[in-house]
Amino acid sequence: MNKWLSLLTNIHIHPLLWFVAFIAVITANFKSLFIVFLIVLFHELGHAFAAHFFSWRIKKILLLPFGGVAEMDEHGNRPLKEELIVTLAGPVQHLFIFLLAYLGKESGWLSIELFSEITAYNLSILCINLLPIWPLDGGKLLFLVWTYFTSFRRAHEWTIYCSAGLLMVFFMLLIAFTPTQLSLWMIGLFLAYSLRQEWRHRQYVWMRFLLERYYGKKVEYRSLKRLVVAPTDPLFRVLLMFQRGKKHAVVVEKGREEFELDENELLHAYFREKRTNDVIANLLYPY
Repeated sequence: MNKWLSLLTNIHIHPLLWFVAFIAVITANFKSLFIVFLIVLFHELGHAFAAHFFSWRIKKILLLPFGGVAEMDEHGNRPLKEELIVTLAGPVQHLFIFLLAYLGKESGWLSIELFSEITAYNLSILCINLLPIWPLDGGKLLFLVWTYFTSFRRAHEWTIYCSAGLLMVFFMLLIAFTPTQLSLWMIGLFLAYSLRQEWRHRQYVWMRFLLERYYGKKVEYRSLKRLVVAPTDPLFRVLLMFQRGKKHAVVVEKGREEFELDENELLHAYFREKRTNDVIANLLYPY
């Protein structure tokens, strides 16, 4: 099987989508659901094809009643450029969808009414997806910006905080202007649930980030960054300072002397030697 076509085997349809499709059929709304389904599928395949191009590990493409998720088995150590391209590959598909619909209208394959309906759904899904709320693409772009300027752990938590605040604004606007819009309520509740899960799993997300660095798998460094710490600083606290795309030299200031540790020494002590409660001073070699 062609390696690109093999991506189609990763597509999974959530059981709830079948139920929604059944309701759409009996209420004569199947055409609208089918249009949304195709738009979401094209969007997620955009992420998947871009990720496959960079040899990312793709877990699955899950299609939901109100959207989709392309799940990758990557944990924040890929080059920033790759992550940016993979993230933007989904929204870019909406431009191609509009172009195809326009060509279909001009050639007479699509009626003006159907073209208008496709364009409206396409634009709505694109705008919602670009909201800076995790796990939407806008939220992932926000996370990439944070990771460029600060540590991975802090960037991840700040993204969740910002997403939660913007989601509250989303709900307030929904109550004020379209309180009966069921589809938007479903999207908002899904985002709230996703944020809650992301907060609960933040320790696991950070740990996978560190483990990838420890094992050296698919890790690319742009530059060297010195982390100046005190001998009494806990190892755990120093690891919280690690930033994506940067190799760290840990400088320990001990009186008037400075000692330097490679980040691999810290990762080895934490994961291999299980010195999770140790302080940095205990990692220095005796002189």
